[in-house]
Amino acid sequence: MGRNSSARQRLLNAASDLLWEKSYHSVTVEDFCARASVRKGSLYHFYESKSALTVAALQHFWETIAQPAYGRHFSRVNPPLARIACFLDWLERLQREKHRHVGKVLGWPFLTLGCELGGREPVIARKVCEVETAELHYFESAIRDAIAHEAVKPCDPRTEALSLRAAMYGILARARILDDPNELGPLTALPIAVLRLNPNEKQWRLPRPAGQTLPSRAIHSSGDIRASCNNPN
Repeated sequence: MGRNSSARQRLLNAASDLLWEKSYHSVTVEDFCARASVRKGSLYHFYESKSALTVAALQHFWETIAQPAYGRHFSRVNPPLARIACFLDWLERLQREKHRHVGKVLGWPFLTLGCELGGREPVIARKVCEVETAELHYFESAIRDAIAHEAVKPCDPRTEALSLRAAMYGILARARILDDPNELGPLTALPIAVLRLNPNEKQWRLPRPAGQTLPSRAIHSSGDIRASCNNPN
């Protein structure tokens, strides 16, 4: 059972990384097996198809990288706009660290897979939509709290969250297309660029801790990312 558990974990790590580094159609089952050091029979023992493994890999990425980051940065102990600013800061640093390790800008896997596949792989599309809904909720909740705290002028939180995330996706996509991490710079300025802040609102400007880098597990594999921007433990 220990060996089976280890093989499954290696497959999830390998699939998460390869789907992020490449694309669904450019990666084969053999690539997953080679990266995970498992036989093809082991893959099909755990997952009935490439698409089933992809769904599991997306869930793995969500549970080990994305959701911990959202939970940490969007904690309600942080000021509403600081939640967004710190998450975007983390996202930029993650992209830069992956660029240094992999050699190219990777973007956000839920976005890249969603754009690549659209509705052609319904089971994968459902998982991407499920994650997108969860991600949007964090932004919408922070904006709703910002309105309540009078940090942002009255508006529809969902509409503003969609606009903010669209801008975020645009920056990520442009950086990936040009393969230039310097294109990621505008990410942390998005709150002031997109949201209608009240004139005296400055809480989105949080200092980036000097010399802070992401843990090696975040760079080398789909591990639990704990790096944050001025958040409590």
